Amino acid sequence: MNQVSQILATLEHYKVVVRDTMEYTLPKEKYDVNVFNEKKRSILVEVNETTPLKNIINNSGENGQKFESLVREFHETVYGDESTILKLANDGLRVDHAQHAAIFKYVIPIHENVEAMVQGIIRDAKSKNIDVSRLEAVDKAEERLYRTVAYLCLSNELIRLFGEYNNARREAKGAETATSKFIGNDISEMISALTAVKNQGHVTDNAFKAVEDKIFFMIECMTGRRDLPAGKNFGDVIKDVQDSTGALVKEAEPAFAQVYVPVIQELVKEASANGNKIGGGPQAPQGPQTLDEEPTEIDPTTGLPKA
Repeated sequence: MNQVSQILATLEHYKVVVRDTMEYTLPKEKYDVNVFNEKKRSILVEVNETTPLKNIINNSGENGQKFESLVREFHETVYGDESTILKLANDGLRVDHAQHAAIFKYVIPIHENVEAMVQGIIRDAKSKNIDVSRLEAVDKAEERLYRTVAYLCLSNELIRLFGEYNNARREAKGAETATSKFIGNDISEMISALTAVKNQGHVTDNAFKAVEDKIFFMIECMTGRRDLPAGKNFGDVIKDVQDSTGALVKEAEPAFAQVYVPVIQELVKEASANGNKIGGGPQAPQGPQTLDEEPTEIDPTTGLPKA
């Protein structure tokens, strides 16, 4: 594996760790504590040690500082010892499912920023005739899985909130109340997050786009911008979204693993042979000075990458 591919592989691994944090927005009987501890370690180690990501951050000026601050805030808020979202207890990992929005708040912009770095490195490598085709294939598969998982988790949250909103309005005999307004604001946040995932994406295959279309069709029905299909109710539209998104995740996961696992195994083997160094030396090559563009700047008002 050439040096640029090694760097890309470490960034892909980081995207996977960030993406997999969305696991905690899906209710489960039990979460693997060892997996939690590894994610907790991996989120922070990449900005604490001399890594390709850290070098990109260090050479990205104010953008890099903003991004590192976001990563550290993410770690403290979600994985930190004082976190109220994820908490280790004697009976395992406890997850506060009332705080899913906080997980999305960090996962989406961090993943989008690292993907912007990856895209810049791939473009630069191609301009210099450096073969990074294996890592480009990994990135395409990871992006497809990430956006599918994001759609699954975000749409589940939106559907839950939509049900709570309608219950609140029914209890108030149709009137708008402080409770329904509060839930309505949460709904708006989920729609904004779903829109961000769509707008930042570059997955184009028809199977993926068909699921994406179903999600935004559902949103238009929920917000009164589109009529329900003839003979169908909200339950039918929602079930179609859930079934389609779940099926796409099941298809995208093995497709990603097929290209990702061999690359990571090779990276670990090469790093072990080189004293756990990436790039052939004590410090990985600098990032943005050789790239076409800097990492996407984060909009402080939204917490998402600027367009």
